[in-house]
Amino acid sequence: MIHATPMGMAAHPGVAFDPSLLRPEMWLADIVYFPLETELLRAARARGCRTLDGGGMMVWQAVGAFEQFTGIRPDAARMETHFLKMVSRAGSADTRIPDRSPR
Repeated sequence: MIHATPMGMAAHPGVAFDPSLLRPEMWLADIVYFPLETELLRAARARGCRTLDGGGMMVWQAVGAFEQFTGIRPDAARMETHFLKMVSRAGSADTRIPDRSPR
């Protein structure tokens, strides 16, 4: 399941569909990047799904855009580190950086 609606973003809390539809054999990618830890991701993990947050999409979109506009290949690892620091500084419990290790 790939979720790519604004539902779950800080300005649009909630989920776009009933999480009871998720089954443990599924994996879920939630393209939301602020907060990284969404209600949908929590529900999917609780149901045994493998998950992926929207942080990678955010960083790699920025990497591609920077290169398109400047012709310079940016340091993607540095951009990801900076992005994660920015998200963690937001300070609320809903923006905690989740464990990014493969599940």
